[in-house]
Formats: sequence, structure tokens, C-alpha cells
Amino acid sequence: MGRPSVQKQRKAEVLDAFLTCASKYGIEGATLERIASEAGLKRPLIRHHLGNRDDMVKALSEYVITEINSSVEEMRAALEGYPSAKDFIDALYAPESETDPRLNIVFQSLTHSADNYPGLRQELIAAMQSLFDLASEVMQRNHPNATKAECDIVAQGVIGLYLTMDSLSPLSPPSDWAYSSYFASLRLANSLLETS
Repeated sequence: MGRPSVQKQRKAEVLDAFLTCASKYGIEGATLERIASEAGLKRPLIRHHLGNRDDMVKALSEYVITEINSSVEEMRAALEGYPSAKDFIDALYAPESETDPRLNIVFQSLTHSADNYPGLRQELIAAMQSLFDLASEVMQRNHPNATKAECDIVAQGVIGLYLTMDSLSPLSPPSDWAYSSYFASLRLANSLLETS
């Protein structure tokens, strides 16, 4: 019996190296040399595992979008049974729900490179829309007298605050920043009480 293929494992390692480099240097700054160095491989092996530059960016964007969509679906499942807006915000800011900080950074980097890769813009918007939609659904269930537009506005604000804090996590900012962002999200959600 032959040796088990390490192709999938090696591809995952190369993709992880690309994720790391893209989080440090941006999509365009994540050169084959940097990815190869991060992966501990020779440059030709990077292309062997991920293909040409367009294939590489496609694989990276699919990975990032899949991770975001998985997080949204996990949160949706965890919030079954009409959770409160506070439950939703608690889930966003819970230490155990912390995501790989590279994901948000690379998502931002992909947004800046979207014009160079056809179809990428729509895929990124769809991934983020699913998170905004979940937040808005929670706000609408908790504040049935508020309009959908009001709930959408609050959802955008809550998610915006969360994404800002998440994007700053590599800096290890003071803990009061996360605390302030969390309470600003709660205050924003509670503003819907005034419209109910």
C-alpha cells in the first residue's frame, strides 16, 4: 500500500501561509517568495499546490468567506429560540467566539483588491450581508414595533463596532476598548426601545 497523500495537508499549509502573508502585507504584497518562506517550501511548490495568482486569490477568498459563513451559521444556531439583542451582542464579544484575527484583516485586504478579481466583490458582499442580516433579524424579533430600516441601521452599527474591534485585535489594544465597543453596541441596540 502506498504512502498516504499529503497533498491536501500541504495545500492547507500553503493556504495558511498565504493567509498569514496576506494579513501582514496585503493581497498584492503576499508574494510567492513570502508565502514560500512562511510555508517553508520552495517557490515552485506554492504554484503546484495553489495554482497561478488568480487561483491562489480564489482559494484564499473561498477559505475566508467559508470561515465567515460558518461563523454566522454557528451563531445563528446558538441563538435559536428568539434570543435577546444582548444575547447576540454577548455572542459577538464572548472570548470563546474570537475568530482568527487574520480573517478580518484578509477580508479587508480582499476588499481592496476586489477590482482586480472578477466576481470577488459580490462574494465578499454576500458574506458580510449574511452577518448584517442575522443582526437585523435579531433586532427585529426583539423590537417588533421598530421599522426594518431602523433595525438595519442598528445592525450595521453593532456589526461595524464589532468588526472594528476584531480588526484591531492584532494590536492587543487596551481591554477598555473592547469594553467600550461592547457597551456602545448595547446602547445602540437599546435605542430601538425608544421606537418601540
